[in-house]
Amino acid sequence: MIKLKHIVNGTVVNEIDLGEGEFSIGRNHGNDLQLDDGDVSGEHAVLTLTPNAYLPEQLDITLRDLGSTNGTYVNRIAIREKEIRHGDLIRICNYEYRVYNDDANVSTQTEYLPQE
Repeated sequence: MIKLKHIVNGTVVNEIDLGEGEFSIGRNHGNDLQLDDGDVSGEHAVLTLTPNAYLPEQLDITLRDLGSTNGTYVNRIAIREKEIRHGDLIRICNYEYRVYNDDANVSTQTEYLPQE
């Protein structure tokens, strides 16, 4: 299972399960993740989860910025489109989410995350 974990002050406050397909992020109603912040664009970014070509039971994740005004960041680097891996930190304006992939077989501490 792939999850987006919302991080506030280094603590996980919410998590969202993701499945195959597109997951839209933005300020407008109708987005899968609606962020109530004037700095977030109406249609800000989209996560796309597709079966891996070699291991179809695993999902590959791509994050694409949709021409947002304030940008989309992965591990503090502005991106237009980027393949996302387990543990990557996604930032959209003041919102931070860390990606967790239970199939990654990586030990992680999920209740508290040090601030980067």
